[in-house]
Amino acid sequence: MSLKVTPYISLWDKSFKETHTRKYIMTMQLGLHGLSFSVFNPEKNKFIGLEAYSFDDLKDEKRIPAKLDMILNHNKWFAFPYKKVLSIYQNRYTTLIPAPLFDEKQKNLYLRFNHPVAENNITAFEKVKNIDAVNLFYLPKPVAEKVKNFWPNAVLGHFSTFFIDCLALNFKNKLEKETLFVNVNEHDFNVAVFSGNKLVLHNIFKFNTKEDFIYFLLATIEQLGYNPEILEVVLMGKIEKGDKLFIMIEQYIGNYRFVERNDNLEYSYLLDEVKPHKYYVLLNALQCG
Repeated sequence: MSLKVTPYISLWDKSFKETHTRKYIMTMQLGLHGLSFSVFNPEKNKFIGLEAYSFDDLKDEKRIPAKLDMILNHNKWFAFPYKKVLSIYQNRYTTLIPAPLFDEKQKNLYLRFNHPVAENNITAFEKVKNIDAVNLFYLPKPVAEKVKNFWPNAVLGHFSTFFIDCLALNFKNKLEKETLFVNVNEHDFNVAVFSGNKLVLHNIFKFNTKEDFIYFLLATIEQLGYNPEILEVVLMGKIEKGDKLFIMIEQYIGNYRFVERNDNLEYSYLLDEVKPHKYYVLLNALQCG
């Protein structure tokens, strides 16, 4: 593992001050393949910074804490106290349970029904507020301990919770027909299907090739009985016009678009160079957290 880590995105407004972090809110999106984090100034209702790192050389979640230490060596203020820290962990080990049916005593049973037992992991859960459900997930214990060591006030959540909640909140009463949202990650992608204000389906699919990607997407659409030429598909995450995944979308999906930026919040002009769909969940999680 490399002894150095360098951000591939580092955008900071001139108003950002390292000595004022106690006034700011940090939101981070963390997983095996990298970390991205934003800094928000609630006094100005404005995002004033964004930074992102790739962990391409990692094979084991147990080594993520060492990467966080390296980031700390790069930016001493990274682990300074903040007014609030929202840590969003990203993996595929998650299960939704309708809130009326959830029994905390059975949380391990629910999760193990869909996923193998994960050693040295914490079984965590949180409310998905806008759809009246509970999300259960595995959180690597070393990662949780490191985050809490850096920021004792950190709220630990799962990417799927915020993906679903942000969509349910931001698109409430705005969807005239069935809509499928796709968030592309390094080697998997989240799918959420809404009909009106109701969540119809959420799932996470692992893929290695562009053919895997489009197969799982089309299979989901077919299973729900939708027409891929008519269903609206909204894209976000690590997908760009002209890349291999986008070409598959163009070929097989008739009605698609990239998600737009949430204009209820303010952004430093520096963030204008970041495409709105790239960090949609990261930059919207505050509304749901």
